[in-house]
Amino acid sequence: MNNKSVVLTEFKQLLELEYTGATPASYVGYVSDFLDFSKNVPDRINNEDVLKYNIHLNQFGYSYKNCAISAIKAYFRLYLKKSIKGLSSKRPKKQFKQPKVLDAITLSDKIKLIKNKKHKAILALGLSAWLRRSEVVNLKINDIDSDRMKIKINQSKAAKDREVELSEITLKILRDYVKEYRPFYYLFNGQNNNPQYSGSSINAISHKFLDCRFHCLRASGSTFALENGTDIKTISEMLGHNSIETTKFYIPTLYKNLKQAI
Repeated sequence: MNNKSVVLTEFKQLLELEYTGATPASYVGYVSDFLDFSKNVPDRINNEDVLKYNIHLNQFGYSYKNCAISAIKAYFRLYLKKSIKGLSSKRPKKQFKQPKVLDAITLSDKIKLIKNKKHKAILALGLSAWLRRSEVVNLKINDIDSDRMKIKINQSKAAKDREVELSEITLKILRDYVKEYRPFYYLFNGQNNNPQYSGSSINAISHKFLDCRFHCLRASGSTFALENGTDIKTISEMLGHNSIETTKFYIPTLYKNLKQAI
């Protein structure tokens, strides 16, 4: 009978055979939360455990609940070799909500006042480079190219690679952070010898310092760029969207020249 740590390691190995990009690490995080909630032995998780957790998830937003269900279904299929039945795997009704957008300059000013250099660096990347939470978690030290002032995003959503702009202010914030924390391999290490920072921790610090979800920084930073003359094609590429139509869901007008809030 395997403990949680062993189970999650084996589950991630199975995920990496089927999924690319940030999905394996993301799914492991969701399943870890599920196992903590269920308090059942990981190898003995059953349909009733999932049903109770699905009800618990009603207090969370659509995106979180939908991703959590996908991760748990993958856990059952790949690791437990069985399927979820009935209401246990019922997904929330699909919602179409534009992301919350706040004033980017106000967000930038708040970030600059943060004392904790790791928290400051993570939030600066969200606002300046418009990164997804999973992309921050998976950033490696050598993905930061200070010579070319670029950040390499590897195998992100839809298995896409891309490069985004690195601003001078954000580079300085990152250098201050690295000097104090001395990260290894991943740019942001977690606690208790965890090589990666967790996505839930990223959202927690965003709520703590900025009173918003981390994804709000991505929307606010890109909206700031649009309002200051950046064309929508450049914004779409930097956001890593598959089409400009997706970007128009964020911001509907055309402009030129990239500008960053921080």
